[in-house]
Amino acid sequence: MSKRPAAPVSYAASLAVEAPAAGPPRNAGDGPGEAAGQTRGRRPLENAADPSVLYLHPTGKKSLRLYAVERGVKVHDLLLEAVEAWAADKGLAGPWRVPSAGPPRRRRA
Repeated sequence: MSKRPAAPVSYAASLAVEAPAAGPPRNAGDGPGEAAGQTRGRRPLENAADPSVLYLHPTGKKSLRLYAVERGVKVHDLLLEAVEAWAADKGLAGPWRVPSAGPPRRRRA
């Protein structure tokens, strides 16, 4: 086997650091791959809500998706309805839904 060349003692000679171009400030939620001028902030609903993660078995999730498609609703709404029903049964106070900031989106045909 051939021996690798030794690493340089300093990388300073090969690095070039440029100052960022002046432009609109980036939002904290912007990803590193987004170019300047193409930034977007978080949606108002995301700012008002506290996200939660739910891990479902793939088979159960598929059944839930099929159920939602048959009824023309979103899986998110079905899950919120289930949380609301469970909370009401246990006597927990809500609210559980964060109101939307704007009018509902029109569905694509």
